[in-house]
Amino acid sequence: MKTRAIAITAIAATAVIGLGACSSSSTTSNSPAPTGDLNTMNANGVTYKYPKNWSERTDISTQAQQGNRAWQQAVGPDSVSLSILSQYDLNVEVTPENASQLQGEVETTLSNLAKQAGGSTTSAVTAEQTAGLPGFTTTLTVKNPSGTEVSSTVWLFFKGKTEYFLNCQYVPAQQAELLAGCNTIRTTFAITG
Repeated sequence: MKTRAIAITAIAATAVIGLGACSSSSTTSNSPAPTGDLNTMNANGVTYKYPKNWSERTDISTQAQQGNRAWQQAVGPDSVSLSILSQYDLNVEVTPENASQLQGEVETTLSNLAKQAGGSTTSAVTAEQTAGLPGFTTTLTVKNPSGTEVSSTVWLFFKGKTEYFLNCQYVPAQQAELLAGCNTIRTTFAITG
């Protein structure tokens, strides 16, 4: 079944939450990063590693779009539990000094859009760096198109006028695997272009 995504606007930033039918590199999960063989994604001016047993996913689409998405990449074990990384171009420059000013709008936007998807935020939005870049993280629970509840741990992180949005979406049985894989993505993420 084809997956869907909804767009989230956070101030001038936009982020995508996938709905499947589917620096500090600290993490909000206690799940360790996988230690086995890893694949490398090297496209669109970024590189990162992800678990060898995951594959690139092209069976996702965007239900609604706001903002200026430059690209989207998805990897995961299937089209329900997966990681979606997107890049957005912003109107404003986000720096470590002004990132905290976005938190209130990020909280409101994520909460409203989780409600639109039949869910809610399940943790507070907190400031958290990824790859040394300022950003935020939270966890949402939403219903996918078939009515199945899925969770998404999301990270928004900023480099000047660019936002990266990492959505780690999973069903409960795959939570540990997905969070560990997303931790690998976050700890190995680098901008190459």
